[in-house]
Amino acid sequence: MRIAIDFDDTIVDTTAKVKEYLAKYNLTGFNDFEEKRRFYIEHIDDITKSLQLKPYVKEVLDELSKNNELYIITARSSYYSDNVIKLTKEFIKKNKLPIKEIYFECFEEGKAVMCDKLKIDLFIDDKVNNCLAVEKIGIAVLLFNNKYENLISVDNWLEVLKYVKE
Repeated sequence: MRIAIDFDDTIVDTTAKVKEYLAKYNLTGFNDFEEKRRFYIEHIDDITKSLQLKPYVKEVLDELSKNNELYIITARSSYYSDNVIKLTKEFIKKNKLPIKEIYFECFEEGKAVMCDKLKIDLFIDDKVNNCLAVEKIGIAVLLFNNKYENLISVDNWLEVLKYVKE
């Protein structure tokens, strides 16, 4: 089986790390897109360097890689930083994740297009719209740590493993 996985908030807890950085600079959020853009330009590299794997990601991916091909399909791009793609690849390598290939700059419909192109059998993402776009083309999806009517939801990586094994 070919399994595609989102990176942010699926493999790593990016939102929590961003919130830490916002608190560090006494921010609660962004007033507009320009403020958000400036924040990410200034901090995305450090945020990426400080990310940690979600619980059981490594163990589950190692187990899944025995009989499956694993891919990352992410919206991460060089929009905020020329280094973020390189840093993300280094993170995958440093954590010895058994990923066959990483595809960057895949936004909502782009994730569905990439899943179709790679002949993915299962897609795992935390964003409802991404899962709906992929499911629409006939690929099974797992909505990670989120809920939405008519989508199969999982709350952690042990549930992902259980789903795949069944």
